[in-house]
Amino acid sequence: MKSTHTTGYTAPLLLVAGLLAGVGCGSVRTSYTTEAVQPPESLERALVQAEDARLESRATLPHDGVTTMPLSRDGAVLTALARNRSLGVQRLDPEIAALLPNIERGAFDPRLTSRASFGRDTRQLGGTAAFSFPAGASPEIEDEHIDGSITASQYFPTGTEVYLTGGVARNNTNFTDPEYSGRWSVGVNQALLRGRGTRVNLVSLRQAENSAARSIHELRGFVIDLVEQVEQAYWALVLAQETVRIQEYSIELAQEQVRLNESYVRVGRGTTAELLSAKAELASREADLIDGRAAVRQRNLALVRLLNPDADSQWAITFDPQDPPEVAEINLDDITSAHLAKLYRPILAQAKLDISNSELEVVRTRNGLLPRLDAFGSYGRTSLGNSQRNAFDRLDDSAYDNYELGLQFEMYPLNRSERARDRRARFRLELAETALSNLEQMIEMEVRQAAIEVDRQWQRLGATRRTVESREEELRAEQSRFRVGRSTTLDLLSIQRDLVQARVDEIVARVGYIQALTTLYAVEGTLLERRGIGAELEMEL
Repeated sequence: MKSTHTTGYTAPLLLVAGLLAGVGCGSVRTSYTTEAVQPPESLERALVQAEDARLESRATLPHDGVTTMPLSRDGAVLTALARNRSLGVQRLDPEIAALLPNIERGAFDPRLTSRASFGRDTRQLGGTAAFSFPAGASPEIEDEHIDGSITASQYFPTGTEVYLTGGVARNNTNFTDPEYSGRWSVGVNQALLRGRGTRVNLVSLRQAENSAARSIHELRGFVIDLVEQVEQAYWALVLAQETVRIQEYSIELAQEQVRLNESYVRVGRGTTAELLSAKAELASREADLIDGRAAVRQRNLALVRLLNPDADSQWAITFDPQDPPEVAEINLDDITSAHLAKLYRPILAQAKLDISNSELEVVRTRNGLLPRLDAFGSYGRTSLGNSQRNAFDRLDDSAYDNYELGLQFEMYPLNRSERARDRRARFRLELAETALSNLEQMIEMEVRQAAIEVDRQWQRLGATRRTVESREEELRAEQSRFRVGRSTTLDLLSIQRDLVQARVDEIVARVGYIQALTTLYAVEGTLLERRGIGAELEMEL
């Protein structure tokens, strides 16, 4: 594995799989109660608890309270892919979205329904009934009926519904013998206008598939952003540490100058004013070193948050970067980079899927403008008997066939709601297409700006290197002049500051070039592929 930014690495598939497996992200659910989320009763009690927690945490640390962890750029990226908590949250979205197509496919699943009922009717017998009852009597009819049926149906994307149903019934009154009936029928309903054809009936399914694909591109974009953040944070830590080393070197120069001035004062060659100037410069550089070391700790905390390392006291970890900021010129072409961005940027893929969904919505609303005209037909048989067994005797007798054919028409003369939906869908499609065109232009501008920044940092790096060489020669010459009394302390301290600043500028340009390349690869959308992650990530997704 190379230590420079110019080459990628092949990510172990196991660690990339941890991206989707949620390794170390913490999936334990906790039940919270009203009492559990209340603040402590008093600040004093909270401080006691905090002190106990501090002592417990320090017990797991080395004697100096610091845990140093060697870290390479590639190791930082892999650790973040496996353990970053924000990624652990984001990875669930594709899993949720992957269920949407199955939900929509359920509309075309076979359906089985059954119904069973028992009823009883009691009513007076009318005067016209052909029965003889004593005068003044008010006979009642008691009618009991039992009915059971089962239906299997299937709706197809063509707008066709096929069903098969069968049932049995029993009717019994207090004036007649029980009557049993059996029946079966098969039927079909076919949409002829609204709801006809797979193009409109599969709209929801196609939109769900697009949404599932969109969530994968969204996750890929999140991973690109995460990898960029990790690399930028890694090199920011490297820059902070290199800056501290330069500041420590500047303090050594200032200390040497103080000692030299003290010796000159003792022998009468120097003045107290020059000695005070040297000491003031030393104190100023020590203050700069304090700020630099604080910056290192801040950059370190940023990496801890991104990597979420597996440690008992992760906030006490101090990373030791292993990759020096070595650079080599990369041949870049902004036209090639812009073309790569059109192929790889996840946000462009998301926008195109949004357009596809908008087009599908137009298909749906345009079909909704049509009136409903359905053709239906059914065929079946019914058998009657005085016993349950006799109820099925004639179900296979073609003499008792029954069938029905027909059309059903429905329309809304004004149809205002459907017209409004169709116009809204068309406006949204136009909006999505315009947004895509605008997005493509913005991305091309980002890529070209990133390419300009890479070129600027490279040219600036060459200039700062030459500046450092010149400042070093200037310092050596000024030190020689000072020793022979032809220069002052202020002149020498000024040249020292110029050299220190030149070295800082040089390391800033070097790290800036590396970070500019990372930014360019990120806006291209090729950062994962250049780091050897893309293929494994797509395989897992």
